[in-house]
Amino acid sequence: MKLLPNKTRSLKSFLQKLDSQGDLHHVRTTVSCNQEISAITDRVCKSTGGGQALLFESVRESRFPVVTNLFGSARRAAFAWGRGASFQDIAELIKNAQGRGSDERLRNLVRARGRCSAPAGRLELPLRQYGLTSLPALQNWPGDGGRFLTLAQVYLRDPQNQRINCGIYRMQILDDDRAAIRFLPGSDGARIFEAYAQAKRNMPVAITLGSDPAWLAAAAFPLPMDISESDFARWLSDRPLSSARAPLTDLTIPADAEFVMEGVVCPEENTLEGPFGNHTGYYAPPDRAAVFHLQALYHGEDPVFPATVVGPPPMENVHLMRGSEPLTLALLNVDYPCIERLRFIEQGIFHGCVVLGVDCSRDQEIFDLASALWQQGPLKRSRLLIFCDREIEIEPLSVVLWRLINRVDPEQDILVEHGRMAIDVTRPPSGPPVVPSSDIVDLINRRWHEYGF
Repeated sequence: MKLLPNKTRSLKSFLQKLDSQGDLHHVRTTVSCNQEISAITDRVCKSTGGGQALLFESVRESRFPVVTNLFGSARRAAFAWGRGASFQDIAELIKNAQGRGSDERLRNLVRARGRCSAPAGRLELPLRQYGLTSLPALQNWPGDGGRFLTLAQVYLRDPQNQRINCGIYRMQILDDDRAAIRFLPGSDGARIFEAYAQAKRNMPVAITLGSDPAWLAAAAFPLPMDISESDFARWLSDRPLSSARAPLTDLTIPADAEFVMEGVVCPEENTLEGPFGNHTGYYAPPDRAAVFHLQALYHGEDPVFPATVVGPPPMENVHLMRGSEPLTLALLNVDYPCIERLRFIEQGIFHGCVVLGVDCSRDQEIFDLASALWQQGPLKRSRLLIFCDREIEIEPLSVVLWRLINRVDPEQDILVEHGRMAIDVTRPPSGPPVVPSSDIVDLINRRWHEYGF
């Protein structure tokens, strides 16, 4: 399969770039979207460095090729985050922006550089006579309840302020015309759905699959409510991004999407969704979920279907979220100057589990800081905050755990609040550090060859 660069369909351009750099592996033999693609992807994801992106050209159950592991390396994830992938660059921008707090500064930056100057035109992709079952959605694990869309960018209009919201929500295909859509409790999607339910109105929905990676990064980042994901994506990206209005719902979506679906969710209707093999390493049990009714499906010429495999880490979603670390740290540093370093914990990255290096000389009460972080900002849903003095290396995690075990007093240094935990590892050590003498180090350096190594 030859990938031709396409200036208006940015996923294709991204794949063509990866192909030219030898970072895209073509699987030309026929494979199944029932566990086979997922098992191949899982093995590649867990290889050193995260492996190549994978393009499956021949899928038994569908006419469309599938791409996985798109963001399964630090370098590929950095492409999605654009300017946000460099701490020095992003910190300088936010530092020099106008505004008191991080939210206000980010808002001003996005408004100044991220808004589209031209009004969005109508989507130009042709309407297709296909149903949802024509898509090569994956069943990742043997106990999954069916086939799922795992990179669906779901666009909704908030009925209270008319803003367009975008989030990534998993969807289980039920038949040609229906899919279960799971809005996590506390998400913007759940809040907007509830607003339509209270008004007893059907909720218009547009769903895109495959577009410029910046759209996906924007949908994944916890933004303040008054910053739109589309404006944020434009600010984040160093590439021009175009929007279009979906024909039926009039929702503003990426113009470069590979697939677009439009339909409605009826608030009085729900169905059983799941089980679903999750990043916890266990199946999420079946639960009630909203039902999306397909009214139209569009795709461009020779589209590529993007998917991700969710399961025990490391998976590609770890790299995508790790790519947000420079931006997250820069924003936190505005509101809490004592926070100097940040590293998400791979095993708990989608619960916001993080190690923070703090400057204890600023006389910041660690548990007050934890409570403030849980009130607002990008770590407000974090289940675990580990605070280390800046003298401690925050990577690898084994060093942090070693320090934690030997320094923490469980009665004084652990805070549990509403199902979340903060651990203070800034307690001074009980004695001087154990290190070899400099004289002995110099000696063995001089004589190293004499020891037969």
